[in-house]
Amino acid sequence: MANITSSFTQLLPVEDFVAGISTNRTGSYTYNGPEEFDVWVDDATGYVIKIDVSIDPSQGGQSRKTINAKDSSQLPMAYALSHQFVENYTWSHTYTDVTMSNGDVYKKMDNPDLRDVYVVAWNNVTSKWELEQIIKEVKNDNRDEAVRRRDFVKTYGDQYDFGDTVNTKISHYIAGIGTYLGNNPYYETWKYVTLPDSVGTIPKIPADVQIELQKVSIAGVGGNV
Repeated sequence: MANITSSFTQLLPVEDFVAGISTNRTGSYTYNGPEEFDVWVDDATGYVIKIDVSIDPSQGGQSRKTINAKDSSQLPMAYALSHQFVENYTWSHTYTDVTMSNGDVYKKMDNPDLRDVYVVAWNNVTSKWELEQIIKEVKNDNRDEAVRRRDFVKTYGDQYDFGDTVNTKISHYIAGIGTYLGNNPYYETWKYVTLPDSVGTIPKIPADVQIELQKVSIAGVGGNV
């Protein structure tokens, strides 16, 4: 089968590894490879597990699919899977240094290769190839703990009237947690060597509020602190 060379542009994420595709950020790429080639895909995930195959998979849960690089809708997927067809393939990344709040320096990719930010997947519902955005984990354990405490208090505060004094303390506590959460977002872990320390401390549940909550606490509703 003849090889082809075909160039194209592709919309990229607004920000690499964060959900959301831009309407104006693009990358330019050139495919060099066969007009079409077969791959094996995992039936459960749709992800490609072997490229340029000539036989059907021998085990269940896998299927053989064709990538048609002559089809403009499949060309980006063909490109993302085609690097093995190019001997000693390389991509010249450029980076911009971004200093994070804790002083760590994140090297932001200016020109990601397509497979840096997307993975090729077969959609079993539409029977079409797709580029699935690569999303990385955001994390802040302190924030998670603050949310857990807030939800515990709010669950019972919404269900019961504890009297003016305790009700007011519950409202102030939930507001205090809200302020804490505003100062402690989830962090994009790939941008840091060490995640930032907590800004402030997680507000503690007032003892008299905790006593009242325990009185009405039912196993399986709201949980315990």
